[in-house]
Amino acid sequence: MTVWWAALGDARPGLVAFLDPVERARRERYLHDADRDRFTLGVVLSRMAAGARLGVPPEAVPLTRACRDCGEPHGPPAVAGGPHLSVSHSGDRVAVAVSPYGPLGVDVEEDSGRIGEGVAAQLLAAGEPRADAAGLLAYWTRKEALLKVTGDGLRVPLTDVHVSAPHEPPRLLAWDGRPDLLGRIAMRTLDPGPGHAACLALLDHPAGVPVEERPAAGPLRTLTTGAGRP
Repeated sequence: MTVWWAALGDARPGLVAFLDPVERARRERYLHDADRDRFTLGVVLSRMAAGARLGVPPEAVPLTRACRDCGEPHGPPAVAGGPHLSVSHSGDRVAVAVSPYGPLGVDVEEDSGRIGEGVAAQLLAAGEPRADAAGLLAYWTRKEALLKVTGDGLRVPLTDVHVSAPHEPPRLLAWDGRPDLLGRIAMRTLDPGPGHAACLALLDHPAGVPVEERPAAGPLRTLTTGAGRP
């Protein structure tokens, strides 16, 4: 499986051509250029990564975003029958993870100081040791990745999820009310580059499945220089 990394500087006007009408409308609702670029990069990378697995061009990927609560197209990207996708963006980084094996969740966060001591009460589960700013950021990305891989999202308080301490390899220790998840989830610390932290969670994947992190700048450039243009 692969995690693709893009930076805001990888965004270019030609990428908008790969968005479908629903995605373009959602893109235009963002108020700031940086937010539009992050969304566009996430969509195009999802199409590119899934298309490579399916053997179809990015614009032909049957990507859906139906919310599992209301059915409206504002949910996470999905492809019926796989591959499985997960998208995250923060600051200068956009991550798209793709896997043929099973559900996955990726989370990247900019080290902007937003996740500081003030959020500890909403973040740390009972028994989890206190941490400095970097440690709280590690806790946050680990738990967000877990909530994505299960599809629970904001329905579950972060304090229900117990993970290993920041100085240890990421691992799910307990999930209040969900003992069935123990032993089914593997986690990996990712390398998003300076000023960011990231984590990946994998559900029901083969033991020891390799995770490759790849830069997306080159493939994205190719899409807008002729050969990959719709």
